[in-house]
Order: sequence, then C-alpha cells, then structure tokens
Amino acid sequence: MIISPFTPLLFSHHKRDGIDSRYIQTFAPTDQILIELICAPNEEEGDWELYSEPNHTLLTVIETSVWAINELTEVRFAVLSPSAGYYSIKINGMTSNVFRITDDLVILNNTTLIQYSMNNNRHRKDVVFFIDGMQRFFDFRVPGGFKDSNWSFAVEGEQFITDESDIVQLYGLDSTQKKFTLGNSEGCPVWFAELLNRILCCSYVYFDGERYARKDNSVPETTVLLEGINSFVFTQNLQKVVNLDPTLTLRHQALMRRIDNTDYRLATTNINRLIK
Repeated sequence: MIISPFTPLLFSHHKRDGIDSRYIQTFAPTDQILIELICAPNEEEGDWELYSEPNHTLLTVIETSVWAINELTEVRFAVLSPSAGYYSIKINGMTSNVFRITDDLVILNNTTLIQYSMNNNRHRKDVVFFIDGMQRFFDFRVPGGFKDSNWSFAVEGEQFITDESDIVQLYGLDSTQKKFTLGNSEGCPVWFAELLNRILCCSYVYFDGERYARKDNSVPETTVLLEGINSFVFTQNLQKVVNLDPTLTLRHQALMRRIDNTDYRLATTNINRLIK
C-alpha cells in the first residue's frame, strides 16, 4: 500500500538537519487536489481525514472512490477542493504537510499551476492517470514562474554558401528555451523540486495551461538562499511544445479546467507567469 508519489502533497516526513522552510504550500479554491492510494483489494487503510490547522481539529472524513486496476491491485482516490483555510490530511496513519487554500490574488499571482498526466497507465505502477476510461490530471501549485532574463534561443538548420560567399538558408527551425524558477524570495522545500523532476517524466505537463517539456535531460538546479535553512530556489530548463498535436492540447485544456459536469475554471490570460 502506497500513496502515489505523484500526489501533490508531502506525506513522507523524515528527520533532517537545519531549519524548515517557512513556505506554506498553497492552492487556489479552484485547484483540484487529487490523492491516490495504490493497494491490494483486501488491504485496510482506515479513514481518510481532513483536519483544520493549526489546531489540528478533525473536520470531516473524506469520501473515497475505488477503481480496480487488475485482480491484484486497485486505486483508492479522492479529489479535494476545500474552502479558504489551512489544512492537513491523514491517511493510513500518515499526516500530510500543512497546506493552505486561498483566493488572495496577491499570493496566487506569484504562483504557477502545474498540471500533469500520462498518455496511458502502462508507464508506472505507482500512479493511475486513466480511471474507468477518463483521463485525470494532477494539480500542483508552486511559487515561481518564468523570468524574461531566463529565455534563450536556438535554431536547427542548414545553409549553403555560394562561390561569392553569399549565404543561402536551405531550411531552418527556431526554438525558444526558458528556465522555470521554482521558489520565491523565501524559497521552497526541496521536495518541491523532487516532485517537479518526477512530473517532467510525464507525457503531458502544463504550466498555467501552456504545454512544456524538459529540455534534453536537464534537472532542477539548486540555489541555496541561506546556509542551514532548508528552503531553496530551483531553476529548470524547459521548451514549449508548439506544433505537436494542437487538437490534443485543446482537449487536455478542457479536462484541466473541468470542475464538475457543468462548471469550468477560467482560462488563464497570461502566456507566462512573471516573477515580481
């Protein structure tokens, strides 16, 4: 029995040196917090409980759904969208990190919503992206965004030089790479970068509704803000996916915006989230 490592909350706590990051994980009320637990059909995990923080007061028992992956394995899952406040979740004796739900635009405007999924369920055994034929996207909201100073440009092409040293462009294909900055002035915990690195192994990754892919085999690069403080800023090289199946992208954007059968989240008007 495991809580999927693609779940956008931290349930695994371990002893570490230094002072914990002051950053509190943040979601918007419209974000869909998908939690999955992979287990055998006969395993008992106890109730899933939602607590109000900082007093750790039990608010409700979370209702879960079950879908059989095969005869030996099933996924138990729930999608949460609590009202504004501070919360934690307890599953199978493990308590998540404290997170907050806020509709404060001053806070949310300095975050980026990362949504991710795979093209099928065969890639990994620790997560399920298609449940009963319906594709699911995880929502992971993080501090940070794209800085204009972290753009770079490239071109792939072939040129011909004439006898008179004139250059003839035979073909050319331009591309733009961007560095995504994960973390704000107070940084963020290291597990944010661990999850981002895992997310970028997915087939479909969207940053505020725009599809990106990892550039080459790059991984998050770490900047230490203050020695002894477990709070960091990370940068990750990305390239926007522009020409690959735009019809599929439109279908994904509809899935990611869905709140229920009739309501949808507003589409973003920002091409890139800027950092102030």
